[in-house]
Amino acid sequence: MNKTSVLLAAAVLSAPAFAQGTDDCTGATVLTAGVSATFDTTTATLSPEVWPCALSGGPDLWFQYTTTASGLDLTVELCGSSYDTALEIFSGTCGALVSEVCNDDFCGLQSGASISGVSAGTTYFIRVGGYNGATGAGIIVANEIVTPCSMPDALETNFDCASATAIGSGSYTGLNVDDTDNDYYSVTVANGATIDVSIFFVDATADVDLYLWDPSVACDTNVAGAGTGTGALAVGFTASDDETVTYTNTSGADQNLIIEVDMFTTGGCNDYSMDVAGAGMGMGGIGSAYCMANPNSTGSASSIIATGSNVVANNDVTLEVTGLPTNAFGFFIVSDTQGFVMNPAGSSGNLCVLGAIGRYVGPGQIQNSGATDMISLAIDLTMIPTPTGFVTTSPGDTWNFQLWHRDSNMGTATSNFSNGTSVTFQ
Repeated sequence: MNKTSVLLAAAVLSAPAFAQGTDDCTGATVLTAGVSATFDTTTATLSPEVWPCALSGGPDLWFQYTTTASGLDLTVELCGSSYDTALEIFSGTCGALVSEVCNDDFCGLQSGASISGVSAGTTYFIRVGGYNGATGAGIIVANEIVTPCSMPDALETNFDCASATAIGSGSYTGLNVDDTDNDYYSVTVANGATIDVSIFFVDATADVDLYLWDPSVACDTNVAGAGTGTGALAVGFTASDDETVTYTNTSGADQNLIIEVDMFTTGGCNDYSMDVAGAGMGMGGIGSAYCMANPNSTGSASSIIATGSNVVANNDVTLEVTGLPTNAFGFFIVSDTQGFVMNPAGSSGNLCVLGAIGRYVGPGQIQNSGATDMISLAIDLTMIPTPTGFVTTSPGDTWNFQLWHRDSNMGTATSNFSNGTSVTFQ
């Protein structure tokens, strides 16, 4: 489970070392990255430096940490301590300390603080005390981590429900989200299937929440609001590490849904990873459905199915698409390469095939949905179209099919696509 970005050393999982801090800044106990140390302020005295937080603080002990790399964030945490702690980090020297940050409550009543973009070889002095004179036993750990959100992740740009990145089941790492740029992912859940989505992050960096939306009902915390009771199908809305949502589709048909990763902390930013299980359309005929279609002007997405036989010798395959607008022209496309291109050439849909794309545009192959919502075409396996001519299907070949069709968006002519279906022939 990925709980933060890149840790430079093992984290709190290591056994705590006994490294009681010193009562004064001079000779402060040295901390090692990722190695937790115990302390007890019961017999400590109050240093002359005035606490700028924690209601004047309390008796304190001193530690020091020297950074090992530049450009990282130094984090110091007292999580797991037995009393109401306070924490202050200084730069400078013991004779000329400069307060950088002071914290009272970070993880419950325990403290934590960080300094961004440190320089290698810089020594920081760390004062550990208590709120309003509190004392007790505790644990301290320092770490250097990669600055969250240092660059856009590979699944950008997905900044609202309309621009959601289409994904399937799997693990996705190296993601980040900030307060001005929530993340949105589109998934399809087959009828009767259950989708589980989990995101993994360190809440202490910034609080992240998780939503699953049916966009035909409601979508986007920026529109519907945050928290429960917003119309979301499922919500992960806690103030702790990680969030999970689970939903079972009992609608009677495949559903196109939106996952939203929402930055709850004002001005916050955090790295995360995500696991998705249960996403993907139901199996259709002789093919496997893949790639999500965007809703068309009917408000729903069209769906393709291949029926007949996947045995080459039978030469019996029919492609059928339902859920189309009425009186829409369309034709099927085919390739041996799957892919995903969002809104190609200004289309309202997603292109699910790449490489050498063939088009079924011969006599009688360009069709119209008429008064129904369907287009179908019986294809000849000995004449699969490609940009350079027709090819014959052989056992072991896999062909990926999709429908392109005319559509409209608020009265403006556009185009759209069905989802894809992939057929492996025997």
